[in-house]
Amino acid sequence: MARSCRIAALMLAALLGGGATAAAAADLILTGAKPDKLFVIDAASRKVRSEFTIPGANGQVGVIVPSPDGRVAYVLVNRMESIVGIDLRSGRVVFRADLSTAEERVKSLFAFTVTPDGKELISYEVPTRLLPSEYQVEEPRFAVFRTNAGTKARAVRQFPAPRRLHMLLMRPDGRSFYALGFDLYEYDVRTGRLLGTRGIQQWQLPGHSQPDLLAFWPVTEPTGVFTSPLYAEAPQDGKPAPTTALMSLDLASGALDYRDFEPLSALIFSTVLSPDRKTAYGVYSTLTKVDVEGRKLAARVPLDHTYYSVNIASDGGEIYIGGAMCDVGFYDPATLVRKANLKLPGCADQSVASLRVVRAR
Repeated sequence: MARSCRIAALMLAALLGGGATAAAAADLILTGAKPDKLFVIDAASRKVRSEFTIPGANGQVGVIVPSPDGRVAYVLVNRMESIVGIDLRSGRVVFRADLSTAEERVKSLFAFTVTPDGKELISYEVPTRLLPSEYQVEEPRFAVFRTNAGTKARAVRQFPAPRRLHMLLMRPDGRSFYALGFDLYEYDVRTGRLLGTRGIQQWQLPGHSQPDLLAFWPVTEPTGVFTSPLYAEAPQDGKPAPTTALMSLDLASGALDYRDFEPLSALIFSTVLSPDRKTAYGVYSTLTKVDVEGRKLAARVPLDHTYYSVNIASDGGEIYIGGAMCDVGFYDPATLVRKANLKLPGCADQSVASLRVVRAR
């Protein structure tokens, strides 16, 4: 009888465990829109699951950085002077750092990130001292906040930063972070020590001119690799000609790579790498597919209007595009055919807001 009870208990545990496993995680798309909205979209149903109002957004919603567990979205608002953490289940504000004070105006120019353990948020700050008769430009800095500090968070430590940065990306081991601008810097999270500098505008590739990029969308999901289009002049038929390259940074290994793939024919604002790392997708007035291994353009389709931000399903089965206007498009990654289009409530303008993907049960 005791043996029968043990068997029944094991069967019950197996059934309960199987039920928990069956509740598979699903993709949620995060996007923001003017003047003060954060939207959570169910990727499978292509419907808005939640619409949250961000207090004190002051007409601007920008970079979105999800917490590592996908439960909180940290959003840059208030003309780049505040970072607000929104609980994605309740819409409750769980974190807020107002960077400016009465004596100092501080902008975080698109650049902040969250540590892999979710405990700290690092912001790039450009401060200006507000004196009675003049504005005094101060040196830029990194500021570190505790994410459990509530709605009146203050920096627990600061350290110097270079100028002309526009993105911060965490290394998965949590020991350091990358600061992306005209060059690529790596800093120790605890001490602020500069660990290394590598060229972006100072890259050394034979025959290439000084490159340029516009990278405001910190998309690294699902691969842990950040990619961006990069532009330079490169030799073609013996003469320099404008060329588009794909820059990639593997956050775990630190590998930095540049691959020319076509003449400069279509400006791509942002790109994302497929889960198998063989294909990249870029967006602007067209949706572009790049053969990464073959270093060539694979396909391109026109869009009905400009989009700024692109992302991809966790399994690579669908492309998501957003930004600029008030809709999110769903595209087939193989054919680049549009499968669906979702208009945001009130046709809210996404502008330069990030399009992020998190996994939620």
